[in-house]
Amino acid sequence: MADLTLQLLSTLEQITSLLRKHGEEHWLQWIVRDVTLIREGDFHGVEHLLSAYGGMGSFNDLYLCPENGHRIEGPDVEQVNKQLRALASQAYDLARHLERAA
Repeated sequence: MADLTLQLLSTLEQITSLLRKHGEEHWLQWIVRDVTLIREGDFHGVEHLLSAYGGMGSFNDLYLCPENGHRIEGPDVEQVNKQLRALASQAYDLARHLERAA
């Protein structure tokens, strides 16, 4: 379980870096909170992270683009969002594994 936790934290750090770079504050704060809790051994961080997925206005709906007020150039939008989706999917899968193992 420790290995999964480390993998999840690494993935979340990559996500926070991406969000910070492009000026996405809402989800950045959400995930930073979860990282802090998970690092402290508080399982609520995993549960809170999983609650970000699904439903209208969820983390799954996030799309980084200039029109949404993000610091990103038009040519980079597609690649950055592809990277974000891959990281978000990886974080979700790792968090679900941890949830099942708990």
